[in-house]
Amino acid sequence: MKTNKIGPRKLRIIAAGVVAITGALIAFGHGGQLDPITAAAAAEPTKAPPIRPVISINVLMVEFVDQAADAIWTAAANPPKRQCEWDEVQYRATQLATTGTLLRVGGTGLLDMMWKDSPDWVPFTEKMTQLALAASQAAKEKNLTALKSVGDQLDLNCEACHRAFKSEVPTQNITTHLSHATPLSQGVKCP
Repeated sequence: MKTNKIGPRKLRIIAAGVVAITGALIAFGHGGQLDPITAAAAAEPTKAPPIRPVISINVLMVEFVDQAADAIWTAAANPPKRQCEWDEVQYRATQLATTGTLLRVGGTGLLDMMWKDSPDWVPFTEKMTQLALAASQAAKEKNLTALKSVGDQLDLNCEACHRAFKSEVPTQNITTHLSHATPLSQGVKCP
């Protein structure tokens, strides 16, 4: 999959342009006169601090990825019958798509930052995100055939990633109070 990346140089040029335009707009709004604080803020672009992970990838996997992916696999095996059940699958698929982005940040685990810096890591996270978005769309359309296909592809992607990065038991004894079954698979009543 080809991605369009903006390099650091282009990003600085874009940021400088945004700052210049913002400064001009502010100056125009103040009759061309800028107070010293506004002038300083307009002259120097601020750099966002780096995003620092606060949990390990294992915690993210057990408490988010497993729960969300399980909803997709459960729905493919036991099709939703009511709108609220399809909504649950769509919600969990969106949750899974979001975790794909979080996985690219890395984590606090011993190998987490090494994994995220590996050139093989990003394709797995991007594929998980794309498959999760496809599952969300399938649930929105109530398309069980598409949901099953996406679920199968998701399973293959997860297994391949675990073979490449973490072939041992994936949880490292991290558990969650939630079962891997979703409320929908446990027969929870819709409102």
